[in-house]
Amino acid sequence: MLLTRIRETLAGWNGGTVPPYELLDTGVHTVHHRLARRWRADRVFLAGDAAHLLGALGTHGLDEGLRDADNLAWKLALAWHHGPHEALLDSYQTERRAIVASRLRAADQTLPLLRGGGGLRTYVPGSSRGLDTLLMDGHLGRGALGAPGTYADSPLTPGRLDGETPVGTAPGAAVTDVIVTAEDGTFVRLRDRLGRGALLVVLIAPGTGVWERRHWVSAGIMPRLAAAVSALPHRAELLVAESYPGAAAHTVLLVRPDGHLVTALSGVRPADLYTAAEAVLGEPGTAETKRDAKADAGAASS
Repeated sequence: MLLTRIRETLAGWNGGTVPPYELLDTGVHTVHHRLARRWRADRVFLAGDAAHLLGALGTHGLDEGLRDADNLAWKLALAWHHGPHEALLDSYQTERRAIVASRLRAADQTLPLLRGGGGLRTYVPGSSRGLDTLLMDGHLGRGALGAPGTYADSPLTPGRLDGETPVGTAPGAAVTDVIVTAEDGTFVRLRDRLGRGALLVVLIAPGTGVWERRHWVSAGIMPRLAAAVSALPHRAELLVAESYPGAAAHTVLLVRPDGHLVTALSGVRPADLYTAAEAVLGEPGTAETKRDAKADAGAASS
């Protein structure tokens, strides 16, 4: 049975013809899936193999372990340097466990296809191409089996904002790695600015790439946006991009330190930007405090 599947798979990859090959050894891989019920107990957090085991396809366990670290590191750093943020720390389990559980369900649905008597080729239109795409995307961190999850139901989501506008990235999803202009005027990848503990505020401004930053940093809406960013409740870096998938000119993106989109706003909206930044920190203040903070942000932009 195993040799039959090998021949069917090789034939699927080679247009129906089995290429010459030498079988050196065989073995049985036992898929072992596990998912911890709790990922946090006071000051103890589980991550990687301690929190989950994914053995169905490629390096899923490693991929999700690294994503655990991306999610937890900035939250721990903020709590360590700025005092307890219990809701923020609790969000680690809420966000990551949901994503890994979804990944396990997808793997469980795929395994019967891989184990079916006719091989995966009989289930996926396009035979070898479908098999290649499914497995390759899973190994490369793309597609339904491998792409980073979306924190759509995260407790850190700010909710509906008046100035919210749709872009090519859904709130909670990983942002597209576009070229941006940093505060020192250099052109860098957006992902190069992640992992520094700061929120990222990205202005979409077509045409700015042809001018040095010093020529437009004090023009147009930049001063208002810079004032709004400086008034945020956490350190943030202001970046500018020529374009972003699905975003109109003057769209403002707020990005978490781990590279997931918080929200996209149409233009400079200090109150909405502050509300979104406050929500992503996990512990918004009282209604009165929020009103005062929004008023300060609005005054700073006027």
